[in-house]
Amino acid sequence: MTEQGAASLEIERKYEMIGASALPGADAWAAAGLRAGEPRRVELHASYFDTDDRALATARLAMRRRAGGGDEGWHLKERTPGGVHELHWPLSDELPEGLRAELRSRIGEAADRVAPVATLETVRVTVRLAESGADAVELADDTVLATDHRAGVSRLWREWEAEVAGSADPSVLDRVEPLLMAAGAVPSPSEAKIARATGRLIDLAIAHDGPARLLEALAVMDAADRLAASLRRDGAEALGDPRVAELRARAQQLLGIPAAAHD
Repeated sequence: MTEQGAASLEIERKYEMIGASALPGADAWAAAGLRAGEPRRVELHASYFDTDDRALATARLAMRRRAGGGDEGWHLKERTPGGVHELHWPLSDELPEGLRAELRSRIGEAADRVAPVATLETVRVTVRLAESGADAVELADDTVLATDHRAGVSRLWREWEAEVAGSADPSVLDRVEPLLMAAGAVPSPSEAKIARATGRLIDLAIAHDGPARLLEALAVMDAADRLAASLRRDGAEALGDPRVAELRARAQQLLGIPAAAHD
């Protein structure tokens, strides 16, 4: 019998993090009525898949195999206005038959042509926020080194994520966001890690009739990501390079975000 994937819904917000600030501490969260757990560091290794003609991306699907972390395994993600619907299978060396069947139901015979298109190596620091004794939000501070296999291009960036945990009310993210932004984060124009890893943010913005300033900002962001990766340094050191910081500040300006947001 073909094993079906375990279904879940991700509701999250992504943020650009240009400075060296850490996630807000326990006292800041306590003032907002949330209890912060201890930070946990994990290293994630993910391979993303698609076909040569981007059948999965065209269908707004993302498929990956990820090792490390509490949800390691195979994932098929579908982005919708209400969040990201995810199907999960346990980690294995071979593509699960249940996932193969799901792919065929979504993209037909193209399912037999999926192959690795990018690798993401992520150093992640997570903090769980609880309210009334139950987890409400998981915060993630990610430093991502991505390799686009087809283009032979590497990119390095840092981002924060805030994801609703369990059955918490999604409105809790409205309480979390001001504290993240006070620490230097700004809402990210990046829809998904795989789109950023493969240089497709501009294509997606064009498809959604994005304004010229957004397209220019995304081009500058991509230049910063490429430069940071090319420096061949420790992630924090490369991201702190003045040339990288200058490019990110320019992208921030184009997005209409005050420079003081990162001071």
